[in-house]
Amino acid sequence: MRTRKKLVNGQDYYYLEESIRLEKPKVYSIFLGKRVPGATELGKAGERLLDKIYSDLFGSTEHLYLTREQLIESEKIRRRHEDKMKMLGKAARDEKDEIDTVNFVYTTLSTEGVPITRQDAGLAYKFGQKNVRNIRDENLRVALDMINGLRYVKESRKGLTKGFVLELHRIIMAEYREKNPGRFRTKQAYIYLKSYEKAEEIGFRPPAPQEIEKLVTGLVEWYNTRIGRLNPIELAAILHLRFYMIHPFEDGNKRISRLLLNKAFFDSGYPLVNISKDTQAYFDAIIRSVEKKDEKPFVQFVLDRFIKYL
Repeated sequence: MRTRKKLVNGQDYYYLEESIRLEKPKVYSIFLGKRVPGATELGKAGERLLDKIYSDLFGSTEHLYLTREQLIESEKIRRRHEDKMKMLGKAARDEKDEIDTVNFVYTTLSTEGVPITRQDAGLAYKFGQKNVRNIRDENLRVALDMINGLRYVKESRKGLTKGFVLELHRIIMAEYREKNPGRFRTKQAYIYLKSYEKAEEIGFRPPAPQEIEKLVTGLVEWYNTRIGRLNPIELAAILHLRFYMIHPFEDGNKRISRLLLNKAFFDSGYPLVNISKDTQAYFDAIIRSVEKKDEKPFVQFVLDRFIKYL
């Protein structure tokens, strides 16, 4: 922000201004008066100017953990990305979609211990495009299931239902029949941190099986009422975190949580975001929020990855 003097009919007037480059440069300003006010009043004027910018970019959308400055910066980045995509031809957009999908599937599965390479994910993508069936390699089938799951998310209607969540899990876990794909767990779940030496339960235990259906239904209802009311980055991050804490399935909870995060982004017109590219940072952020029952660290992590990788 900067103060600017304007001469009007021989009289000096002062304004507080901020220039933001969106689709094109735009200047926001607040009238200060015939003189520059002191630090306290100038600070208040700065808050009013931030309110003005935020309202113009996000309307009445709420923010819980992130500052207006952080969200304004993320919106500038998102719009620049959107402009770049509009300038690409169809072939270039398709190529980028393939690269983004392959990277997402590779990092999502490799963080789960699936012995898959990026080349495997790329081959599975091509199989999916050609509707190839009867794939012998199990890892390729697992990767293809994730690709189909991501496609299911992209093509879905805005909003969530319990049925959508169950079907998504059925699609991505189809190769793990012993894990009951598409069905909520019936046993107590435990979350462990694994190292080379041992596995330790974290300082949080997911809810009992009999609570799952009610909790998932409540989360779905919460999400549907917050679309367009809570800013998309916080909405996506909180959906991922709360779903992970319910841990409703016997297996595959992290991978479906990352798909639901992107479902929230797609519902708000945002692009695919690969938050688990930095595997250890992803695990650290989610465990920190889960153990402390504090959503802010994970929300901040998602914002950082949104800005870094978009």
